[in-house]
Amino acid sequence: MQISAVAGAGLVTSILTAAGNTLIHWFTGFNLFSLSFFVIVPAGALLCGFAAAYGYYFAAKFFHIRPNKVLLFQMIVIAAITQFLIYWLEYQTLVVEGIHVADFMPFGQYMDISLTTQHLKFGRGAHIDGGAVGEGGYWLAALDFLGFLVGGGFVYFTLLQEPTCEPCNKYLKPLVKKKDSFGDQESFAEYYDNEFAHPIGSAEFARHVGTEYSAGKAEKGTINMETRVLECPDCGSQAVSETIQVFNGRDWKEIGELRRFVEMPKGTDVRRAYSGLE
Repeated sequence: MQISAVAGAGLVTSILTAAGNTLIHWFTGFNLFSLSFFVIVPAGALLCGFAAAYGYYFAAKFFHIRPNKVLLFQMIVIAAITQFLIYWLEYQTLVVEGIHVADFMPFGQYMDISLTTQHLKFGRGAHIDGGAVGEGGYWLAALDFLGFLVGGGFVYFTLLQEPTCEPCNKYLKPLVKKKDSFGDQESFAEYYDNEFAHPIGSAEFARHVGTEYSAGKAEKGTINMETRVLECPDCGSQAVSETIQVFNGRDWKEIGELRRFVEMPKGTDVRRAYSGLE
Protein backbone atom coordinates (compact mmCIF):
# COMPACT_ATOMS: atom_id res chain seq x y z
CA MET A 1 0.00 0.00 0.00
CA GLN A 2 2.76 2.44 1.00
CA ILE A 3 4.85 1.54 -2.06
CA SER A 4 1.81 2.25 -4.23
CA ALA A 5 1.44 5.63 -2.53
CA VAL A 6 5.08 6.44 -3.31
CA ALA A 7 4.55 5.46 -6.94
CA GLY A 8 1.39 7.57 -7.01
CA ALA A 9 3.26 10.59 -5.67
CA GLY A 10 5.91 10.09 -8.33
CA LEU A 11 3.24 9.89 -11.00
CA VAL A 12 1.66 13.14 -9.78
CA THR A 13 4.93 15.09 -9.93
CA SER A 14 5.67 13.54 -13.32
CA ILE A 15 2.33 14.76 -14.68
CA LEU A 16 2.91 18.19 -13.15
CA THR A 17 6.37 18.33 -14.74
CA ALA A 18 4.97 17.46 -18.17
CA ALA A 19 2.18 20.01 -17.77
CA GLY A 20 4.62 22.65 -16.55
CA ASN A 21 6.92 22.09 -19.52
CA THR A 22 3.93 22.43 -21.86
CA LEU A 23 2.78 25.67 -20.23
CA ILE A 24 6.26 27.19 -20.43
CA HIS A 25 6.45 26.20 -24.09
CA TRP A 26 2.97 27.57 -24.77
CA PHE A 27 3.54 30.99 -23.18
CA THR A 28 7.22 31.57 -24.04
CA GLY A 29 7.97 29.36 -27.03
CA PHE A 30 10.83 27.80 -25.05
CA ASN A 31 10.78 24.01 -24.69
CA LEU A 32 12.73 23.25 -21.53
CA PHE A 33 12.67 19.49 -22.09
CA SER A 34 14.46 19.79 -25.45
CA LEU A 35 17.23 22.05 -24.10
CA SER A 36 20.65 20.53 -24.76
CA PHE A 37 24.28 21.60 -24.65
CA PHE A 38 26.77 20.50 -27.30
CA VAL A 39 23.95 18.41 -28.84
CA ILE A 40 24.63 15.38 -26.65
CA VAL A 41 24.06 16.84 -23.15
CA PRO A 42 20.26 16.73 -22.54
CA ALA A 43 20.20 19.44 -19.86
CA GLY A 44 16.45 20.00 -20.11
CA ALA A 45 15.68 16.31 -19.78
CA LEU A 46 17.96 16.10 -16.74
CA LEU A 47 16.10 18.95 -15.05
CA CYS A 48 12.69 17.52 -15.94
CA GLY A 49 13.71 14.08 -14.70
CA PHE A 50 14.88 15.56 -11.43
CA ALA A 51 11.64 17.52 -10.98
CA ALA A 52 9.44 14.59 -11.96
CA ALA A 53 11.10 12.23 -9.48
CA TYR A 54 10.87 14.56 -6.51
CA GLY A 55 7.47 13.15 -5.59
CA TYR A 56 9.20 9.83 -4.93
CA TYR A 57 11.62 11.53 -2.57
CA PHE A 58 9.04 13.20 -0.37
CA ALA A 59 6.67 10.23 -0.35
CA ALA A 60 9.47 7.76 0.37
CA LYS A 61 10.63 9.93 3.28
CA PHE A 62 7.07 10.28 4.57
CA PHE A 63 6.30 6.55 4.44
CA HIS A 64 9.87 5.50 5.34
CA ILE A 65 10.30 3.44 2.18
CA ARG A 66 13.91 2.66 1.44
CA PRO A 67 15.08 2.67 -2.20
CA ASN A 68 14.81 -0.81 -3.72
CA LYS A 69 14.52 -2.55 -7.09
CA VAL A 70 10.73 -2.17 -7.12
CA LEU A 71 10.96 1.60 -6.62
CA LEU A 72 13.70 1.87 -9.25
CA PHE A 73 11.59 -0.07 -11.77
CA GLN A 74 8.59 2.16 -11.05
CA MET A 75 10.72 5.25 -11.63
CA ILE A 76 11.91 3.94 -15.00
CA VAL A 77 8.38 3.08 -16.14
CA ILE A 78 6.93 6.41 -15.05
CA ALA A 79 9.88 8.23 -16.66
CA ALA A 80 8.88 6.63 -19.98
CA ILE A 81 5.25 7.60 -19.42
CA THR A 82 6.27 11.17 -18.60
CA GLN A 83 8.37 11.58 -21.73
CA PHE A 84 5.48 10.23 -23.80
CA LEU A 85 3.13 12.65 -22.02
CA ILE A 86 5.43 15.59 -22.82
CA TYR A 87 5.31 14.68 -26.51
CA TRP A 88 1.56 14.06 -26.40
CA LEU A 89 0.82 17.40 -24.73
CA GLU A 90 2.95 19.17 -27.33
CA TYR A 91 0.91 17.41 -30.01
CA GLN A 92 -2.41 18.33 -28.40
CA THR A 93 -1.52 22.00 -27.95
CA LEU A 94 0.29 22.68 -31.24
CA VAL A 95 -1.56 25.11 -33.49
CA VAL A 96 -0.42 25.86 -37.06
CA GLU A 97 -2.09 28.76 -38.86
CA GLY A 98 -5.01 28.63 -36.47
CA ILE A 99 -5.58 24.88 -36.88
CA HIS A 100 -4.87 22.29 -34.19
CA VAL A 101 -2.40 19.75 -35.54
CA ALA A 102 -4.24 17.01 -33.64
CA ASP A 103 -7.33 17.65 -35.81
CA PHE A 104 -5.68 16.60 -39.07
CA MET A 105 -2.62 14.51 -38.20
CA PRO A 106 -2.31 11.24 -36.21
CA PHE A 107 0.01 11.31 -33.21
CA GLY A 108 2.41 8.75 -34.72
CA GLN A 109 2.85 10.80 -37.88
CA TYR A 110 3.37 13.96 -35.83
CA MET A 111 6.08 12.27 -33.77
CA ASP A 112 7.91 11.03 -36.86
CA ILE A 113 7.84 14.48 -38.45
CA SER A 114 8.72 16.23 -35.20
CA LEU A 115 11.72 14.02 -34.46
CA THR A 116 13.17 13.74 -37.96
CA THR A 117 12.75 17.36 -39.09
CA GLN A 118 14.16 19.06 -36.02
CA HIS A 119 17.31 21.06 -36.70
CA LEU A 120 20.60 21.05 -34.85
CA LYS A 121 21.97 24.50 -34.16
CA PHE A 122 25.51 25.41 -33.16
CA GLY A 123 27.66 28.36 -32.25
CA ARG A 124 27.18 31.24 -29.88
CA GLY A 125 23.50 32.07 -29.75
CA ALA A 126 22.79 28.84 -31.69
CA HIS A 127 22.72 30.80 -34.96
CA ILE A 128 24.43 28.15 -37.12
CA ASP A 129 21.88 25.72 -38.55
CA GLY A 130 23.24 22.22 -39.00
CA GLY A 131 20.18 21.06 -40.90
CA ALA A 132 17.52 18.46 -40.16
CA VAL A 133 18.65 15.45 -38.13
CA GLY A 134 16.59 12.88 -40.06
CA GLU A 135 16.49 9.45 -38.43
CA GLY A 136 19.00 10.73 -35.87
CA GLY A 137 16.03 12.42 -34.18
CA TYR A 138 15.06 9.07 -32.68
CA TRP A 139 18.54 8.75 -31.18
CA LEU A 140 18.21 12.24 -29.73
CA ALA A 141 14.87 11.22 -28.20
CA ALA A 142 16.58 8.18 -26.68
CA LEU A 143 19.29 10.50 -25.33
CA ASP A 144 16.61 12.69 -23.78
CA PHE A 145 15.11 9.61 -22.13
CA LEU A 146 18.53 8.72 -20.74
CA GLY A 147 18.88 12.26 -19.41
CA PHE A 148 15.45 11.98 -17.83
CA LEU A 149 16.53 8.76 -16.10
CA VAL A 150 19.77 10.32 -14.87
CA GLY A 151 17.84 13.28 -13.42
CA GLY A 152 15.47 10.91 -11.64
CA GLY A 153 18.36 8.67 -10.65
CA PHE A 154 19.93 11.57 -8.79
CA VAL A 155 16.83 11.69 -6.58
CA TYR A 156 16.98 7.90 -6.12
CA PHE A 157 20.62 7.97 -5.01
CA THR A 158 19.91 10.95 -2.76
CA LEU A 159 17.42 8.72 -0.98
CA LEU A 160 20.09 6.05 -0.65
CA GLN A 161 22.30 8.54 1.18
CA GLU A 162 19.63 9.66 3.65
CA PRO A 163 20.59 8.62 7.21
CA THR A 164 18.46 5.90 8.75
CA CYS A 165 18.03 4.00 11.98
CA GLU A 166 19.04 0.51 10.89
CA PRO A 167 17.21 -1.45 13.63
CA CYS A 168 13.94 0.41 12.98
CA ASN A 169 14.48 0.88 9.23
CA LYS A 170 13.26 4.47 9.53
CA TYR A 171 14.59 7.70 8.10
CA LEU A 172 16.01 9.94 10.81
CA LYS A 173 14.19 13.23 11.26
CA PRO A 174 16.12 16.49 11.82
CA LEU A 175 15.72 18.15 15.21
CA VAL A 176 18.40 20.85 15.24
CA LYS A 177 20.45 22.52 12.53
CA LYS A 178 23.50 24.50 13.62
CA LYS A 179 25.77 26.49 11.32
CA ASP A 180 29.23 27.65 12.37
CA SER A 181 32.04 29.35 10.47
CA PHE A 182 35.75 29.51 11.25
CA GLY A 183 38.30 31.95 9.88
CA ASP A 184 41.22 29.52 9.82
CA GLN A 185 42.09 25.85 10.10
CA GLU A 186 43.40 26.19 13.65
CA SER A 187 40.13 27.47 15.13
CA PHE A 188 38.17 24.89 13.16
CA ALA A 189 40.43 22.04 14.29
CA GLU A 190 40.12 23.19 17.89
CA TYR A 191 36.36 22.72 17.70
CA TYR A 192 36.16 19.73 15.35
CA ASP A 193 38.86 17.59 17.00
CA ASN A 194 37.57 18.21 20.51
CA GLU A 195 33.83 18.03 19.84
CA PHE A 196 33.49 14.57 21.37
CA ALA A 197 36.48 14.78 23.74
CA HIS A 198 34.15 15.46 26.68
CA PRO A 199 31.56 12.91 27.80
CA ILE A 200 28.41 13.31 25.73
CA GLY A 201 25.73 14.85 27.90
CA SER A 202 28.18 16.54 30.26
CA ALA A 203 28.25 20.28 30.99
CA GLU A 204 31.64 20.55 29.24
CA PHE A 205 30.26 18.91 26.13
CA ALA A 206 27.25 21.26 26.15
CA ARG A 207 29.45 24.35 26.45
CA HIS A 208 31.66 23.20 23.60
CA VAL A 209 28.94 22.34 21.09
CA GLY A 210 26.49 25.05 22.19
CA THR A 211 28.83 27.93 21.43
CA GLU A 212 28.19 29.72 18.15
CA TYR A 213 31.22 30.39 15.97
CA SER A 214 31.20 33.08 13.30
CA ALA A 215 34.08 34.13 11.07
CA GLY A 216 32.18 37.08 9.62
CA LYS A 217 32.56 37.84 5.92
CA ALA A 218 33.76 34.83 3.93
CA GLU A 219 37.36 35.05 2.73
CA LYS A 220 39.68 32.52 1.17
CA GLY A 221 40.21 29.74 3.71
CA THR A 222 36.97 30.35 5.62
CA ILE A 223 35.45 27.08 6.82
CA ASN A 224 31.71 26.48 7.19
CA MET A 225 30.39 23.62 9.28
CA GLU A 226 26.76 22.48 9.30
CA THR A 227 25.72 20.24 12.17
CA ARG A 228 22.39 18.43 12.32
CA VAL A 229 20.95 16.55 15.27
CA LEU A 230 18.84 13.67 13.94
CA GLU A 231 16.43 11.33 15.69
CA CYS A 232 14.67 8.07 14.89
CA PRO A 233 10.88 8.62 15.02
CA ASP A 234 10.39 5.14 16.52
CA CYS A 235 13.08 4.41 19.10
CA GLY A 236 14.24 7.99 19.72
CA SER A 237 17.91 7.21 19.10
CA GLN A 238 19.87 10.30 18.08
CA ALA A 239 22.84 10.94 15.83
CA VAL A 240 24.92 13.97 14.85
CA SER A 241 25.64 14.59 11.18
CA GLU A 242 28.26 17.12 10.05
CA THR A 243 29.33 18.51 6.66
CA ILE A 244 32.29 20.82 6.07
CA GLN A 245 32.86 23.37 3.30
CA VAL A 246 35.91 25.54 2.56
CA PHE A 247 35.82 28.81 0.60
CA ASN A 248 38.57 28.94 -2.05
CA GLY A 249 38.05 32.60 -2.86
CA ARG A 250 35.46 31.97 -5.55
CA ASP A 251 33.07 29.25 -4.34
CA TRP A 252 32.52 26.71 -1.58
CA LYS A 253 33.94 23.20 -1.82
CA GLU A 254 32.76 20.36 0.39
CA ILE A 255 35.49 18.37 2.12
CA GLY A 256 34.11 14.85 1.92
CA GLU A 257 36.73 13.24 4.15
CA LEU A 258 35.68 15.48 7.06
CA ARG A 259 31.99 14.58 6.76
CA ARG A 260 30.96 12.48 9.75
CA PHE A 261 27.97 10.75 11.25
CA VAL A 262 28.16 9.97 14.98
CA GLU A 263 25.54 7.94 16.80
CA MET A 264 24.76 9.18 20.29
CA PRO A 265 24.59 6.83 23.29
CA LYS A 266 21.17 5.29 23.88
CA GLY A 267 18.92 7.52 25.94
CA THR A 268 21.02 10.64 25.35
CA ASP A 269 19.26 13.79 24.16
CA VAL A 270 21.69 16.35 22.74
CA ARG A 271 19.25 18.73 21.01
CA ARG A 272 19.41 21.29 23.84
CA ALA A 273 23.19 21.14 23.96
CA TYR A 274 23.57 21.91 20.23
CA SER A 275 20.89 24.60 20.48
CA GLY A 276 22.92 26.38 23.18
CA LEU A 277 20.18 25.93 25.78
CA GLU A 278 22.31 24.08 28.34
